[in-house]
Parts: sequence; structure tokens; C-alpha cells
Amino acid sequence: MSSEQSSIVQYLNGGPAKPTFAPPRPHERGVNGKPTLVHNVETLAHLALIARRGDRWFRGAGLPSAPGSMLVTVSGAVIRPGVYEIEMGMTAAEVIRLAGGPAEPLQALLIGGYFGAWLPVEAAWPVPMTHAGLRAAGGALGAGIVIAWPAAACPIAGTARVVRYLAEESAGQCGPDVFGLPALADALASLAFSGGRDGGLGEIAALIPLVERRGACRHPDGAGQLVRSLLTAFPADACWHQRQGACGGVRRPPLLPLPGDGERDWDWT
Repeated sequence: MSSEQSSIVQYLNGGPAKPTFAPPRPHERGVNGKPTLVHNVETLAHLALIARRGDRWFRGAGLPSAPGSMLVTVSGAVIRPGVYEIEMGMTAAEVIRLAGGPAEPLQALLIGGYFGAWLPVEAAWPVPMTHAGLRAAGGALGAGIVIAWPAAACPIAGTARVVRYLAEESAGQCGPDVFGLPALADALASLAFSGGRDGGLGEIAALIPLVERRGACRHPDGAGQLVRSLLTAFPADACWHQRQGACGGVRRPPLLPLPGDGERDWDWT
């Protein structure tokens, strides 16, 4: 959570790199108590090009309602994973083709990163890569990350691993961070590997509203959205796990990248 804007401001003010309550927001009172603008490098690069070439040049790419370009990071089961610059409004299918196409049959895309959402591949293909387009499809543009999920891998186990990581990386300064996210990670891992013996889908459904919109920052909200979209995108998989326990895809090597991969062996449970 040290990259959240209020965390950065608090760190620059000599405090811990943890989110602070809002209001006031950094643009109201930030570094040294003065209004502070926090932007990412991509936004600043766009501003520099607009200043040099004008807004008409910028609007020459993308859609009238979503002009310009953006960087997307494509990974998972694609032939050429990498970072690509695309025009706003390019469909998810075109993004996957830009990365060489699927390396194996796909069942879903995770768009927006770990605070984004899962979309079944058939529903994701025509979706334009814009904030409005993805919201209408039940997704989120988020950090511009697109992960192609193969049919032979288990999305329940993969998401459980990510939620475990999100629980470990929380600021630890509110109940949803300290108690809710670890409990949600436990429930997902139990569903993936043990089925419904320890609560399964019922426990997960009960935990999501306990972490969303109750934290000191948006970290629990993002994790809750990810899990909610998992159950929406993979209802048949979730019910199968509830009845049968682990599927054949749970032991496939992890496909959702996490910091530290390769430096340690992950205990998914």
C-alpha cells in the first residue's frame, strides 16, 4: 500500500508509508500541508506530449469519448507477453492478438490487475478498453493489465494465491485488513483444495460485504471486487469445487505474477 497517494504524501512528511483517512485529500493538504498533485508517469508523459503537439493531435487516437492511448501489460497464456501501447477503445480481443494471440485455449481474461475483474473470454472479446466500456461489462480498466487465463488452469486456486498476497501486503490498520482479508484468503484456499467442507461458497459470500467499503483505504475494496468477479465469471467452477474439492488444474504452476516469484516457494493454502 506504499504506492497509494496518501501513503506517498505521509512518507514525504516523515511518517510511515501507509494510507491516511480522507478528507483531507492530498490535493487539499499534502506535502508540508500544501496542496499536492500526485500523478503516475504515464499521465505526465501524456501531458508533455499534449503541451508540445496540442489536444487535437492527442484526440487523433482513440475514441471521441475516450481519446488518446494507454500502456497495457499483457501476460498469461499469450505468445508474446509484454507491454504494448494501444489506442483507447481497442477491444480486448485485439489486445490479445497484439500479443501474438492465445498460446492455448482460454477461458477468461483478468483485466485491470488484482483490483480489476475476471471476465469470461466470450464476454471479454468485444469489450472496448475504456473505463466506461469495462464498467458496462462488469469489469474495470484499473492498471491496464490484461492476463489471459487458460482453460486448463484453476481460477479459484490462482485467485486464492493472489488474495493471500493482498492480505499479507495490507497496511494492517483496520479490521478488514487485519481480519477480513486473511479470512477471505483462507476461505478461497479451502474452496480450491477442500471444497465446501469448511464453509466454501457460503463463507466467501458472507465475507465479501464485510471487507468492502469498510476499510481505512481502498485496499480491501479491490480484493473484494476481485473475488466477487471470480464467482460471477466462474460459477460452474465454483460449484464444482464446492461439491468435489480440488480440480486437476490446482497444481499447475502459478500464472498470476506476484513480487518475489522465483525467490520463494508459495504455500497456496
